[in-house]
Amino acid sequence: MLDSFAVSNLISENLSLKGRILVSQIPSARNHLATLLEAMRENRVVTITYCGFNKSKSHQFPIEPYCVKLFENRWYVLAHNIHYNDYRIYGLDRIEDLEITTDTFKLPKDFSASDYFSNYYGIISDSNIKPERIVIRAYRDHIPYMNSLPLHHSQRLLEDNGEYADFELFLAPTFDFIMRLLSAGAMIEVISPLSLRKTLKGWVSDMYNLYKND
Repeated sequence: MLDSFAVSNLISENLSLKGRILVSQIPSARNHLATLLEAMRENRVVTITYCGFNKSKSHQFPIEPYCVKLFENRWYVLAHNIHYNDYRIYGLDRIEDLEITTDTFKLPKDFSASDYFSNYYGIISDSNIKPERIVIRAYRDHIPYMNSLPLHHSQRLLEDNGEYADFELFLAPTFDFIMRLLSAGAMIEVISPLSLRKTLKGWVSDMYNLYKND
């Protein structure tokens, strides 16, 4: 957040360069982020009308907004779903309507947003996927990228011989983490665990089948 404010202040101080400073657009912040932050300040329950991707119709229900998180140019809210009595993630770009109610809630004293996401790469949190030791090998040209922008706070360098470098991470290999690994293509390789390596192999095989007849 401090980084975001610092960049925002820099841009404000350099309006004469507005045509030469390019930033990514985040459409999900336009409609509901300010209202959600207002509700979070006052610990207010909000009623949202939500339609998830691949869903045919929307549903309206109350949530207790605990925190918001920006991930890959989309804003998400982690909330306590009152009806199901559990934590759930909602994408702001899938919220059709949002209204602050007069009802209030108490944020659990032991709740920590950073702790909640500490074992995950992005916004997918699945208690059925346990954190584990993962070793990733980055090949020559990708080594400085891994060093300068770690995939996870647990990342540490195990070995660097110039041709490749091995990195250790400890996190839950959720879907968004797997997608991140695939985005690097042949520049990285999963060394362990074998289960994750097989998962990546399956995705690569499916991708190959899409193009093999060209």
